[in-house]
Amino acid sequence: MSPSHRPTRRSLAGAALGLAVGLTACTGPRAEPPERPAPRVEVTQESLRGGETHAEREGPAPTWSVRADRLDQPMTQVGQVIVVPDRRELRAVDRHTGHDRWRRPFPMSYQYAVAGALIVVSARNGGPLEVLDAATGATRWRATDTEDVVVHQQAVHHRQCVGTGRSAKCVLIARDVGDGRQLWKLSTDRHARVSDEALGNRNPHATPARRYVAARLNVGTYTAVVSTTGRSGAELPSRAWYGFVAGDLLVSTDHDPPRGDSQCTVSIATVDAATGAKGWSGAVFSGRRENGECAKRLAHHRSGLFLIGSGTRLVAVSAAGRPQLIDLRTGKVQWQGAAAGVPIDGDARSVLVRRTADAGELALLDMTTGATRWSAPDPGMSGTSANWPSTVTGRLAVVGGATDGRAAVLVYDVSTGRELGRYPGSLAGAGDDWVAVRTTGGPDGGTLDLHVF
Repeated sequence: MSPSHRPTRRSLAGAALGLAVGLTACTGPRAEPPERPAPRVEVTQESLRGGETHAEREGPAPTWSVRADRLDQPMTQVGQVIVVPDRRELRAVDRHTGHDRWRRPFPMSYQYAVAGALIVVSARNGGPLEVLDAATGATRWRATDTEDVVVHQQAVHHRQCVGTGRSAKCVLIARDVGDGRQLWKLSTDRHARVSDEALGNRNPHATPARRYVAARLNVGTYTAVVSTTGRSGAELPSRAWYGFVAGDLLVSTDHDPPRGDSQCTVSIATVDAATGAKGWSGAVFSGRRENGECAKRLAHHRSGLFLIGSGTRLVAVSAAGRPQLIDLRTGKVQWQGAAAGVPIDGDARSVLVRRTADAGELALLDMTTGATRWSAPDPGMSGTSANWPSTVTGRLAVVGGATDGRAAVLVYDVSTGRELGRYPGSLAGAGDDWVAVRTTGGPDGGTLDLHVF
């Protein structure tokens, strides 16, 4: 069980929805602060509601528009379809026309994850799961009585228990994502789960295939488990926050600074996932919010990321308050940014930085060198607002903001920083060359506009 001070675990972007009952059993074929200015007034969802559609639109007109009830998870592209996780159904629309390819009603709360050309839909609070072909919506396989479903590219992991409370008998199961066949099963306690925390992986896409997965087989320990066989490898004490595999390392982090620490310290420990040989252990820093409090997270919680980076390289903040890239294998700093700032988003090539974790101007840094590619003015909305989103794709950097007190989505060119579009509404999803914006539309839901750049 996670300690109470750990941040609420997102469920594949924050909110999740649950799968219809009645699915059949499995079938085959996460120093003191500087003086701060007075806090600004936060723009809330309530203050924006009803006025967002009157803001002036700048940028390409929508390629298509569709109706949507409510989206609690991000849209994403899989092949030639864009997945729309509406409140009561999952549907896929044609990337070019917006026409429905397929619809699957799920009247209960559900969450979804993409693994290659497949979509795994599961009940958040336990129950059935279903694996669909993204192009057609056809069911590949189903399973019942699943808990804490976590999807990696090669496998679907879940817990299954008989009984309740301390007397429950539980197993942790891995199934092939393609056909549902059982890969392995381990006897565990009722809190066991495979970690969905990963370095540089963006929800709702599943973590890439690796030799090991990190699993919490009991409350106090992370274990490296061979992804194909379930054989246990190295162990690390759980440090209350994240446990994940990076390259050949099992990594555990603690983002709560020690008593008396004023530097927003994030403590890190690593071991060789196969042998348990002690690796680098040390500290990075999380940066601060506008009010001077430690951000603690190393990526903005509405970015779809747990941690920014790739391979064994982690983006964090230095003791001097600058963005930095550090190699978890050696602890060596690869680069530090030229100016102070807090990383909030990024991908394998770019790091999006803000002056503080929730306010201020933006800058985009090169992931390899740390050089500043471009900067942009403060988009105008607090990062603590429910309306603040962000995402960085191969060609676009997208953030939420406000224009004259109304919600807006700002789109920048990754290469140049040129503002490509400014749209009234909230960010619903983004791809390499597209952004989906949702505007409210009364009791019948809202409208999704797809803009292509």
